[in-house]
Amino acid sequence: MPEIAGDDCLVAWRKAVEYLVAHDHEAFNLLVGVTNPTLLRPSWLTEFDPRSIAANHDCIRDVVNTIFPYRTQTRFATRSGFYAHYLEAHDKARHFVRNRGAWGTYFERLIAFGSDPAVNQLELVISKLAGWNRRATAALVLHPSSPTLDSPRTRGGPCWHFGELVWHPGDIIDLVVVYRNHDYFNKTLGNFIALGQLLKFICDAAGKTPGALICHSVHAYFDASRSAMLQLAKL
Repeated sequence: MPEIAGDDCLVAWRKAVEYLVAHDHEAFNLLVGVTNPTLLRPSWLTEFDPRSIAANHDCIRDVVNTIFPYRTQTRFATRSGFYAHYLEAHDKARHFVRNRGAWGTYFERLIAFGSDPAVNQLELVISKLAGWNRRATAALVLHPSSPTLDSPRTRGGPCWHFGELVWHPGDIIDLVVVYRNHDYFNKTLGNFIALGQLLKFICDAAGKTPGALICHSVHAYFDASRSAMLQLAKL
């Protein structure tokens, strides 16, 4: 299993890109560790935006917001207000044809997944981290996918399938994620940034310290040309 480590999201992503460039654009079971995933430099969102290479590529801000709209979160004094605003805005967006996906966004699934009643997974893990008297090393998981909603399909299903919070001594929390299919040109840097901010949000709310982000990409790849990939990563 290829293993790559970086001090922050950008360094880790660029190291992984170098590996993929050297291995014919793809790898299986690529494991990437980010030591300080909560570090975010605003310049990254312009300097390493796939849309800066061509208009048909993804916007990195959209990729980040799909997992965790961290800038929206800062506008609200309470988590409940943040959640309510997001769900209302997301529901309105569904009326546009381009947004009528079968599975919605990851953040929607983190705060309102399932029905009768919907489960707010973020509040569940925050309450357990803050309230459990005994440290549970690996008891808290996030489920961005569902076997009833995400039946096998060749394209279009959610790529982030699993998240786990690892509770270390000293109240340090790692976030471990598994992606079934991971596009290192359009998605992965934005994913890393968003997951780091999500980890910060959870830890701030629960009174814990953010640790590392560990990402297992079952299939890591990029479909862009080698030159475009190197241009985006500035390698």
